[in-house]
Amino acid sequence: MKKVLIPIALVLAAFFVFRACGESPEESARKTVKEFIERIRDEEGKEAVKLLYPPFRDALVQDLKLPIQLTEMKPSEILACVLSSMGEDIKKVKLLDASRIDDKHAEVVVKIIDKQGGEKIFTFIVIKDEKKWKIASISGIR
Repeated sequence: MKKVLIPIALVLAAFFVFRACGESPEESARKTVKEFIERIRDEEGKEAVKLLYPPFRDALVQDLKLPIQLTEMKPSEILACVLSSMGEDIKKVKLLDASRIDDKHAEVVVKIIDKQGGEKIFTFIVIKDEKKWKIASISGIR
């Protein structure tokens, strides 16, 4: 009887150890959003762009209204400049909630307080792209 219980106990112990080590989708999504906002705040637009899901990044680039001087730049460089300039006004960031939508999608809600004291709440939809989580959508609540 002991010969049967010992392997089962070892398998169960290994399962719980590995499960405890792995991050939940909610936590991974939260970290991606936090890193994205930190990159913007630190005026590292090029690094922030790398955290965007490519179709979302391309859609953002198409929505930009460009002065003629910027047309020589690559679209991702222009988006990086825009993101860097947005970070100048961020005073405080608070992650309010993270919830799993499914195995490859999560929603993260963030409150951003600007230097004038204005508060805005944003919802980020984060998608698992291959092995990394990337931001697929950002929408403002208020």
